[in-house]
Amino acid sequence: MTILKEQHEAFARFFTEPTREALRELLRRNIGETDYLDFKADWPVLPKLARHILALANSGGGALIAGVSQKADGSLVPSGLPSIKDKAQLIPPLNGYLPKPLEYQILDFAFGAAEYEALVGKSFQVLLVEDNPKLLPFLALKEGDGLRTSVVYVRDGTTSTEAGHVQLQAVLNRRIESGYSSQPGLDLEKHLAQLRVLDEHREANDSWLSRFIRDEQSRFDDSQSHDYKEFIEDTYQAKKQAIWRLLDL
Repeated sequence: MTILKEQHEAFARFFTEPTREALRELLRRNIGETDYLDFKADWPVLPKLARHILALANSGGGALIAGVSQKADGSLVPSGLPSIKDKAQLIPPLNGYLPKPLEYQILDFAFGAAEYEALVGKSFQVLLVEDNPKLLPFLALKEGDGLRTSVVYVRDGTTSTEAGHVQLQAVLNRRIESGYSSQPGLDLEKHLAQLRVLDEHREANDSWLSRFIRDEQSRFDDSQSHDYKEFIEDTYQAKKQAIWRLLDL
């Protein structure tokens, strides 16, 4: 199925502001399942539901809409849920499978009347999973039917599956690109002290003392080789980037 730009936009609008009107438009456009959107006729059993949530969280976030069934030809029908699931009974046991930092919410939608006739008199529940690349990857806390604790789950097209090598690298790269580390960071003064030391060894440093030190060193060793100079400059620039991230600039 080719997903049109306006279908992507319909999902983006719903995810940003999940109203009845936005859900109606999303279902009317029949976007189909994607990396970020899953449909179920009813709620899956908890371990399988946790697997879908983990896969969405590891793949940039998304939504699972309960109350949409699939025909034999693959087309989707907004059939509605037999009944709205009590979130007080659903969420606590579900959280037993999920790491605490993983953020999600479940919303209820009922259509007494709708511009899109197929929704009239039907109810749906939507589970929205937030994207938090700083804390990737998310793993299950305990095992269950189709769920393992030692596996990173991702979305692959329309399925929630175990990450292969390439997919796992993509997840880890998103964590790295966020600039976040769970290790204790250096404070600003230590970062600046290291930057000053690197700056003293840079060829671009034009202070008289640095020029004098470089001239003296060049008479006795090869510490001013091209590779050395290039390494110092690259490290200096990387340290500046680290300080900017620390200052949230």
